[in-house]
Amino acid sequence: LASEEPPGKKQAAQSSKDELWHPSWVEATGERTIAQRLRAGPQDGEKMKLFTSWFCPFAQRAWIALEEKGVDYSYVEINPYEVDPQLPGGYTKKQLPIEVKKAMYPDFVQSSPRGLVPAVADPNGDKVWESLHVVQYVDERFDHPPFFLPKGDPLKRAHVRIWSDFVTERMQKNFYMLLMDQDPEKQATAKGAFFAECRTFAKAMSTDGPYFLGKEISMVDIALFPFWQRFLWVGGYYRGLVMPDDPEFRRLQSWWEACSERPAFKNTLV
Repeated sequence: LASEEPPGKKQAAQSSKDELWHPSWVEATGERTIAQRLRAGPQDGEKMKLFTSWFCPFAQRAWIALEEKGVDYSYVEINPYEVDPQLPGGYTKKQLPIEVKKAMYPDFVQSSPRGLVPAVADPNGDKVWESLHVVQYVDERFDHPPFFLPKGDPLKRAHVRIWSDFVTERMQKNFYMLLMDQDPEKQATAKGAFFAECRTFAKAMSTDGPYFLGKEISMVDIALFPFWQRFLWVGGYYRGLVMPDDPEFRRLQSWWEACSERPAFKNTLV
């Protein structure tokens, strides 16, 4: 695997070939994309490196951006947590200290000073971290369609940034509160707030096409897709979350279906 893990150290599972892969797990399109990107070649030093964690929605944003632009990048898996072979896949939520990450993943920490995914390292020497900053860097570094921020329209570009931040600061945070709180009353409050933020977002969406801006994708779509995937899959599994049937959520459902059919988005589903 193209990982910065030291030789001999037991790794958390990333594919069905790995020792700690859980027998109930099934590989999806994302695992196939990873396998393709992990096939190292002599020219890999000339490729942009994506430092990522397959399970991280923030990192998935950067992954989608590179796939959408058709960049020939190198995938470098980073596991920021301790490994416990007794747990499914070996995964824990015990964060590795930054000094341990520096020792295990020196190239990664040079690209992401806080040791957080995602980050990219360009062969030209550029290093960028934080999910939406990476998306914007990729958009400008590879100056061809699709454009994640509309060209020549300062107001629309500002709105794209505003609503991308809204996804993180309002929608994602309320969902996280719903997921993490163990008090049923607080869960209900968080769910109501989450639904309200989703409706606010939906009312800002264009009616001219399936994506946030209409017929063309933007950074807003890339910002939301990894989290909507988890709203549906993780929220449904752990909290029995069912999206309401109303005009705003039907608009979001049509958006989800359209994005899910885009190869670049589909290629990151794990």
